[in-house]
Amino acid sequence: MGTLIANVTNYYNYLNDDLADPRTNSFLLVYSPVPVLTIMFLYHQFVRYWGPAFMANRPPYKLKNVIILYNIVQIFLSGLLAVQCLRWLYLPGYYSLWCQKINYEDTEVERMVIDYVWLYYFIKIVDLLDTVFFVLRKKFNQVSFLHVYHHLGMCLLGYIGTKYVPGGHGIMLGFINSLVHAVMYSYYLISIVRPEWVRIWWKKYITQLQILQFLLLILHFGHIIFEPSCGYPKWVSFVFLPHNIFILFLFSDFYIKEYILKKKKQQ
Repeated sequence: MGTLIANVTNYYNYLNDDLADPRTNSFLLVYSPVPVLTIMFLYHQFVRYWGPAFMANRPPYKLKNVIILYNIVQIFLSGLLAVQCLRWLYLPGYYSLWCQKINYEDTEVERMVIDYVWLYYFIKIVDLLDTVFFVLRKKFNQVSFLHVYHHLGMCLLGYIGTKYVPGGHGIMLGFINSLVHAVMYSYYLISIVRPEWVRIWWKKYITQLQILQFLLLILHFGHIIFEPSCGYPKWVSFVFLPHNIFILFLFSDFYIKEYILKKKKQQ
């Protein structure tokens, strides 16, 4: 029994410490998988079971001002990440768009990259509030499998990326996703502050933008499997691609049902 416990402990230390990037391994919510897994578990239980049960005999909470502030913060943070990627990495040519290995040099830019990688991961955890707001406002129809799975998956991938491969080729994921989120949360903000400005077709094109995002990221992570000279760990693609392909399928299925089949049925 003692040998088994020792082997499990050694294997855990190997995964949690030996394989981790020492530059980020001591960061908040990175040093151990326990905090993020706990957050993910509590989130799932709340949005699926505890929250709906708590709200069953209560009126919806009025969270307009909270959600306005939340959307403004999300727009600012997503815009900041996208602009900084362009300013420091892609426009100067410091990072390659097509194939970028992780740079372990201790430079000012790479230290900034590490900090922003962690910030992106932290934002994915903050994103969980989207669903919490749905539950507290009793919009249970929006707490779909697609919505919950997507949020949980991004938290887990954010943890893996920050702990093991911060920087390099994976930065493009954060860049594209931050651009999409800046647009998405701008739409949410307008819809709650100036609902009369919102047009029905806006939501359709935002869904198309999200689908385009997944297609670009599948290409971005897929091609490095066949690029021996890239220098970026191929295991990242084998972890990321199945999740992204499944999410693409779910979003495409939603788009077809919501904007194609429903329209035909109405006609």
